Amino acid sequence: MKKNVLAILLLFAVFALFAFPAAAEDSQTDKVILVSGYGSSATSPDKVTISFGVETENPDAAIAQSENAALMAKVVAALKNAGIKDANIQTTGYTIYSYVIGEYNPGKWANGTTVYKVTNTVRIISYDVDKAGSYIDAAVEAGANNVNSLQFGLSDEKLIIERNAAIISAVKSARADADSVSSALGLKISGTGTINVGQSYTPVSYSNAEVMMAKDAAGSRVPTTIESGEIKTTATVSIVYTY
Repeated sequence: MKKNVLAILLLFAVFALFAFPAAAEDSQTDKVILVSGYGSSATSPDKVTISFGVETENPDAAIAQSENAALMAKVVAALKNAGIKDANIQTTGYTIYSYVIGEYNPGKWANGTTVYKVTNTVRIISYDVDKAGSYIDAAVEAGANNVNSLQFGLSDEKLIIERNAAIISAVKSARADADSVSSALGLKISGTGTINVGQSYTPVSYSNAEVMMAKDAAGSRVPTTIESGEIKTTATVSIVYTY
């Protein structure tokens, strides 16, 4: 009988040992205020990425290739003369395919002619965004017949600065909400618990941009003007405040 009583008492002791700390922990974690904050920072871009393409066609594949190579060489040379460094010029695509001239795709060759189309694409990166228009002019004048995409963004260094600014703004917003809640309930914030941070940054892109060379009344070319606008970086935070 005594052994049974001792066993029961021991069981209760073990239960109390694990139950009470858990209860105390629950009571502490229950004293929290969970808030979210949003922040943003806008700035002018300091990076521009442009994709140019050269397309050539000919019933003779070798001629289509050689014509394309000659034009692309001129385009690359023009871009270098405009200030683009070798390291910031990259070939991103090269394709050759054929099609047959027919009723629904007439061309300068007779119906039934097999034509080979060669497409060569290069991408440039510059940290002088004000020259975006001049890069386009230089490439088109040299023989580029496609401006595939135009994108304004931030350099790695500037992105870090903008990201930090957005996070600081989000944290201030979250703290303001926590202060409002604690004040309304007569509570006093004592510290913080879990903190989660997220950030978003989207460059301004113009895909398949149709950037044409304008002409004035006299027929002379007018420099292409490109407005970059602003780039927005956003951040969200989720903060647990204790009281």
